[in-house]
Amino acid sequence: MKNSVSRRLALAARLVSLLISALILSGTAALAQRASGTSMSVIIVDIQQAQRESMPGKALATQRDKYQQNFQTEFNNARQSLQRSDQELAKQKGTMPQEAYDQKVKALELRVVAFQNRTQMAVRALEKSTDAAMAELMNAILTITGEIAAEMGANLVLPKQQVVLHEPRMDVTVQVIERLNRKLPTVNFPVPEVDAPPPSDLSPSKSGKK
Repeated sequence: MKNSVSRRLALAARLVSLLISALILSGTAALAQRASGTSMSVIIVDIQQAQRESMPGKALATQRDKYQQNFQTEFNNARQSLQRSDQELAKQKGTMPQEAYDQKVKALELRVVAFQNRTQMAVRALEKSTDAAMAELMNAILTITGEIAAEMGANLVLPKQQVVLHEPRMDVTVQVIERLNRKLPTVNFPVPEVDAPPPSDLSPSKSGKK
């Protein structure tokens, strides 16, 4: 499940990049206003802090961790079962006709492939659900940030991660989190739906059996 965490961080980075791109036009307009004598007002928001410390952000993480733990428990149990079957099969080698033994080996291989497919599908399902919940959270954060910018008369919004120095009063992250908690105390985290695994290449029709 470590790949899931990496994908979440990558998604957050992409969303921040989208925010920066969306605000470039605002920045260009602000510079034009400045050139014409209009003052430029800038506010800063820490997107990652809003995701991490807000109620919906925490709810998202809790739901993700719950499903991840459920899948992990399921996979641990399945892996242990496969290991026991493999050990038992090893003890039976030489105690039965070779054909019967080969059939048991093939059946165990099919179980291993099914286990691998199930694991991959579960990871993808969890990633899809997390992406959907993260998109809802980010949309709310950006909407609220825009509202605050309009109320404060700000004509430029910058992600805090892109700012080296700033005045504390320019940072509106706390206000974003407070308003986010009121408007969106939780997010919809879709139940991960694990798709049926594809047919195994080890099926009898492809293994040379008649």
